[in-house]
Amino acid sequence: MIAAVSLGFFGSIFALFGMKCTKVGGSDKAKAKIACLAGIVFILSGLCSMTGCSLYANKITTEFFDPLFVEQK
Repeated sequence: MIAAVSLGFFGSIFALFGMKCTKVGGSDKAKAKIACLAGIVFILSGLCSMTGCSLYANKITTEFFDPLFVEQK
């Protein structure tokens, strides 16, 4: 989840530089590449987030159905 938040932050920065309304980033072609990079980083961020949530849900489900788990259910 920390990786997802970090990638989301950097994706936001790249998206900010890739917008056509900003003066930073160079020509329109360079801005298009930066915006595409931001999209890829956002997709990676989503995958990291989904992986973290899935692993945590798997842990909770496994502990709930384990008859030898003596903690509070």
